Amino acid sequence: MRLGKVSKGAAPTLGGAGGDATAKYGVVKDTDLARQKYLEAKRILKSKMEQEQRNSRANSLKIQTIYRKIMRINKVDGLRKEIEILSQNHERDVDRKDAIIQMLDRDLEEAEDQFGMALRAHLQNMDKLIDLQDSRLLGLEQEFESELVALESEFNNERKQIVTQHSREVGELNDIMNAIDVEESEREAEARQEHEQLREEIRNKNLEEINVLRITLDTQIEDLEQMFETAHWQYLQNTDQRTTEFKSLTRKDQELSKEIEQKIRKIDRLQSSLQHWRMKISQNVKECAQRNSNLQEEKNGIQAHFQNLKSRMNKFRSTQKSRLSELTKNANGSKNLLKDKCDLAERILKLSELGRKMETEQEKVTPFYVSSVEGEIEKQAEAMMQKAKEEGEPSKAGGDDVEVTPLHSSAWSETGKPVGKWNHLDQFWKKYNKVLLDALAIEKEEEKLKKENADLQEILKQYFDGISVNDEVLQKANPLFVTNFKVNLNKPMAVRREETKNMTFVEANAVVNQQKMGTMLNR
Repeated sequence: MRLGKVSKGAAPTLGGAGGDATAKYGVVKDTDLARQKYLEAKRILKSKMEQEQRNSRANSLKIQTIYRKIMRINKVDGLRKEIEILSQNHERDVDRKDAIIQMLDRDLEEAEDQFGMALRAHLQNMDKLIDLQDSRLLGLEQEFESELVALESEFNNERKQIVTQHSREVGELNDIMNAIDVEESEREAEARQEHEQLREEIRNKNLEEINVLRITLDTQIEDLEQMFETAHWQYLQNTDQRTTEFKSLTRKDQELSKEIEQKIRKIDRLQSSLQHWRMKISQNVKECAQRNSNLQEEKNGIQAHFQNLKSRMNKFRSTQKSRLSELTKNANGSKNLLKDKCDLAERILKLSELGRKMETEQEKVTPFYVSSVEGEIEKQAEAMMQKAKEEGEPSKAGGDDVEVTPLHSSAWSETGKPVGKWNHLDQFWKKYNKVLLDALAIEKEEEKLKKENADLQEILKQYFDGISVNDEVLQKANPLFVTNFKVNLNKPMAVRREETKNMTFVEANAVVNQQKMGTMLNR
């Protein structure tokens, strides 16, 4: 075996090579022995660790079994006590329910007796009311017959008076009509006479004017004839040709004269008609002027009346419009208010129905408790009324002085008397006060149960902390640890204070083993 390397240029020596080999062999042997010792120590330590883990697991299981036995014993004792308490409570509830049933039975019998008495009283009152109604109907029938006879006699008398008055008025009207006819006939005769006189005057005047015109025309014609004659002779003397023309002109003149006469007659007729129509126009102008003045006055009056009526109508329309708008607003407001009241009433009825379902038998039989202060208040009120009567002062309050008017809401007591305005809500306030007291009692009971529940949750948390294994629980005191046969469940949980000095350090291997043990137990 070659352990070393011969250096170059040197002679090998046997003694030096053997010493190096033995030294190296010794070193290797020492290292092997040390390694074997280390492995043996590690194996022993590992076996001890496994033994320690098995012992700790067995001890933890023993501790848990002991804890469970203790908790079972405590739990059994607690359950027995609770069962005894529950049995006692159940017996008390049964006794209370029996007492309530007996009380309700008595109340039911009393209610049946009261109902029978009320029914008999109601039937008696109904008989009295029927008799009273029959007597009232007989009296009304007799009164109706007497009033009917009186009305018939009055009607006949008034009819006779009206007939006589009508005949008298008809005679008076006939006399008035005859007098008016006579007067109108006289007026018509006078008007005709005046018309004839005017006609004769106009005719005479026209005839005179016609005669004057005729005389003037005759003189003019004669003058013209003389002129024509002279001119004719002169013409005949001057020329023969003009004679022929003169003859033709004379013939033409004759024709024109005839035509002139016709025109004159026509003018006379036209003048007479013109005069007639002028007079007619003057008369019509006078009549129409007066009529127009009357119509103008009537028109002015009608226009003023129209303007007045228009202003009044506009004012009336504006007032009616404002009233209509106000009425609409009030109607909408009233409608909304009534709707709110209906909603509130429906909500009250629904709540009352829900509350009635939740009422007890005692509340259903006697919904309103008897106030202990009501009698004293009534006595004080009666004393005050008596004192006021003695002093002569008018009393404003009192159940007997309450006036009940139709179409107004009113309240009546159980005795059949009207209730005052300020006492309408007495029963409601009784119910409300009772519910309020029950609500306060429930709140108190709820607070008490919450506190008890919190205590029980705290105890349960301590119990679970005692049976569980984790870092947070191990750092605190175990609540299930028995000291002098006492458990620390009801004690507050211990809080470990951190100290800076004398701190205890735990090996990492032990912490890892504890965590593994906890996970295995949880599984």
